[in-house]
Amino acid sequence: MAYSLSFLLSSDAASARMIERKPAFVVHLEVAPYTDAPMTEVDAYNRDHAYTFARHWLINGMAHSAGIRKVKDDGTLGEPDILDLSDFEDDLAEITQRNLNRTMAQYGLIG
Repeated sequence: MAYSLSFLLSSDAASARMIERKPAFVVHLEVAPYTDAPMTEVDAYNRDHAYTFARHWLINGMAHSAGIRKVKDDGTLGEPDILDLSDFEDDLAEITQRNLNRTMAQYGLIG
């Protein structure tokens, strides 16, 4: 479900977050940047888990940007680490090269 960033940072969202889920980190994914409710919130167990979510959504084109935030004991959020596709350019280049090599090998163009 999409939300506005102001809602995700609100005390109502903080209360609901802790009653319903109690995550350690959340990832705010900007999935529809030109709408009134552009953000989706995904729970993560730790910073690495959150980073993996953000990387996957960004590399696969499902999000325009991502913010990783630590969840405090009261459900409020810490300052975000903001990421976009440029943070994963090396990963994307490696994936693209691997796919190209596999395709070329299938056609006998490389050994």
